[in-house]
Amino acid sequence: MEDRDRELDPTVKVSDRSTAVIDIGSNSVRLVVFDGPQRVPLPKFNEKALCGLGQDLGTTGLLGEKAMADALVAIRRYAALVNHMGIERVMVAATAAVREADNGSEFVSEIEHQCDLNVQVLSGRQEARYSGLGVLSGIPAADGLAGDLGGGSLELVEISDFRLNETATLPLGALRLSHMEMPEKKLRKFINKKFEKADWLSDISARNFYAVGGAWRVLARYHIIKTNHPLNIIHNYRLSFGQIEMLIEEILAMTPEELINANGIPKSRADTMRTAVIIMQELLMRATPKSVVFSGNGLREGMLFSELKKSVRWRDPLLDACRDMAGAEGRFAEHGEEIYDWLKDLVHPADEQGRRLMLAAATLSDIAWWANSDYRAAQAFRRIFRAPFNGIGHRGRAMVALAVYARYKGDFSGPAPDDSLKLLTEEEARNALSLGLALRLSHTLSGGTMGILSRTRLEHSGTMITLKIPLTLSALVGQHVTNQLDSLAANLGKQAKIEIMKAKLS
Repeated sequence: MEDRDRELDPTVKVSDRSTAVIDIGSNSVRLVVFDGPQRVPLPKFNEKALCGLGQDLGTTGLLGEKAMADALVAIRRYAALVNHMGIERVMVAATAAVREADNGSEFVSEIEHQCDLNVQVLSGRQEARYSGLGVLSGIPAADGLAGDLGGGSLELVEISDFRLNETATLPLGALRLSHMEMPEKKLRKFINKKFEKADWLSDISARNFYAVGGAWRVLARYHIIKTNHPLNIIHNYRLSFGQIEMLIEEILAMTPEELINANGIPKSRADTMRTAVIIMQELLMRATPKSVVFSGNGLREGMLFSELKKSVRWRDPLLDACRDMAGAEGRFAEHGEEIYDWLKDLVHPADEQGRRLMLAAATLSDIAWWANSDYRAAQAFRRIFRAPFNGIGHRGRAMVALAVYARYKGDFSGPAPDDSLKLLTEEEARNALSLGLALRLSHTLSGGTMGILSRTRLEHSGTMITLKIPLTLSALVGQHVTNQLDSLAANLGKQAKIEIMKAKLS
């Protein structure tokens, strides 16, 4: 049975569609259970234990006894959980600390003996490539440099045209360097000496830097809270080069006490935060990207992504997720593409990204049918705006969520969309409203079912929008259709007309 067939087969147990990944990192040990083998599977269980395996790596070259004991306790628990969940597909990966420590192989043997797990100790190149694939799994159009900062190492990989190019793995982990206790001047010199091995970093200039790893994601979390950003989602959060420079300087100016008490910086990260920020600052000075984009996906997602067929990898993660959601929550057979084909010439997207967002909105435009009519708009908006989507930025989320809100509400009134409107320009908000009104009309005319829209046509020319309907479907024209066509035309600054056609529309 093919993977996609298994996803749709109701006789297949959930556990049969799940994959568990145990990531034995230099700072934390984590279990993530992903649901299903689809293009971008969702984590349905996620737990980590901060063990600090790489804490002494820079001074002793060994994994600490307490750190190993703590890690074994966590991994035994994870192995037991996976067993009770009935998950057969388990991937276990150990990264820099275990790879480099003189006692790393003994630790792996102990894990395999006590937990009955097969541990893959990743090479530096494998770790870098998995991290890069993780970025591509969630941001398919990524172009520039991906950097995954862990506790024991920094993995760098150049990405372009959906490919991984140059890679480097450097002993610049935040935990490792923090416990080497070097003065800042010496630390910066040490970091730059290691960067010399990646002499291709200057090729990244004016492209993007994709930041991966818990220590760097804290920067995004802190900035989101500090600026009252409307969406508390790190994935695809973007800062310009100037913004990240200012943020780094702000963090470096903080005292240890201020870091511990800063809103958005976990106390467990405060000790290594300064080192993590210095590493990023030195890296950005060499690469000089145009912006920094934070990725919620990394090594674990990259491991799953690497096992997908190429044809599956190339699928659009946003549209796949939208189709899955519509299939599970829509009233009738999902017909987003039929709606999109019906209205695409009316609401002109500027580019390929605009067309993707329009198709996403069309696909999701019936997901709140089950809610009380007074709450459908807000329910649909919240569901889309905060959904764990990949392949879409914060502004894109706002446009899709607002369009579907307007599909139910007819406008942007009410408190639900206020935050998302702050993310868009006036023109983008108008376009989202036009799309929403067109979606509203499509569902009213068709009753949410397939086969009607394809037999009608929505045309615009000059100052007129014309809805052409064959005589055989003329009974579908009523006051609601007329009113909604008028609203759409008015929003576009045009007049509305309905034509009943005697001949079948081609």
